[in-house]
Amino acid sequence: MDLISALALSLAIGFSWHRFRQIFSQATDRTVLLSPATTLASTVNLSAMAMAFSGNSPGIGGTIVALGLLFAVAGDRSRLGSPARLTLAVACLLAHAGLSGSF
Repeated sequence: MDLISALALSLAIGFSWHRFRQIFSQATDRTVLLSPATTLASTVNLSAMAMAFSGNSPGIGGTIVALGLLFAVAGDRSRLGSPARLTLAVACLLAHAGLSGSF
C-alpha cells in the first residue's frame, strides 16, 4: 500500500469519526442515531478501518487507524460541519479505492 492511499484511509477515518462515535453515546438524540448521515459515517468508518488491516500487517493497519484518530481530534477543533466532514470522508474513501485499484 502506498503512502497516499494509506493517508486517504486515515483521512476517511478522521472525517467520519465524530459522527460514528455518537452511536455509542447514551446522550445522543434518537434522530441523530436514525439519520442517514450517521449510517453513512458508520459505513465509511468501518470500511476504512477494515481496509486499513486488509492485506497489511497489524502494525501498519494500527498506524493507519491511529493516524485517523489523530486527524479526528484535529477535525473536532475545526469549524467544519458534519455534512462537510462526511463529504470529505466519502471522497477520501473513494480516492483510496481509486488509488488501490479496488473499483
